[in-house]
Amino acid sequence: MINMLRTFLRRDDGVASVEFVLMFPLIMGIFLCSAEMGVIQMRQAMLERAMDVVVRDLRLGKPEYRDPDNLKAAVCDEALLLTDCETNMKLEMGPVPTRGFTYRTGSADCVNREQTSKPVVNYTSGANNEVMLIRFCYLHDPIFPAIGLGAILPPVTNGGYKMMASTFFVNEPT
Repeated sequence: MINMLRTFLRRDDGVASVEFVLMFPLIMGIFLCSAEMGVIQMRQAMLERAMDVVVRDLRLGKPEYRDPDNLKAAVCDEALLLTDCETNMKLEMGPVPTRGFTYRTGSADCVNREQTSKPVVNYTSGANNEVMLIRFCYLHDPIFPAIGLGAILPPVTNGGYKMMASTFFVNEPT
């Protein structure tokens, strides 16, 4: 019996399988986390770019962008990778007091997926030469919600994760 145990412990077949079993979850976790991060960065870049393009037109006085639904639709048309954009995006726009203004990061609300309300928080188009703040909050769903980055992102109570883009601009005189 002792000889059989010694020969069993000295066998080296199956060593590669043990290494594979130990390393495969780690390598796959890194791969899935990298893929998720790449998708999130691409979506964020597309949201920022779309906002810049549309706000440039808004700043130059494109009259149809004074309507919040048209403004959101224009941003969604420019942002290619945002799925179901108009229902998952919330818009906030208003004048900024030039004295004593403090920017609150992360204070914008996102869409509540359980309600069927119009996703515009407050929208004021502002007057000539007025400094304006515009914020878009988009809820995105991860590709791998239970693995890697999708598991550690802070979710919103109704599902999805916040992705925000904001900018300031000055209304040009007409």
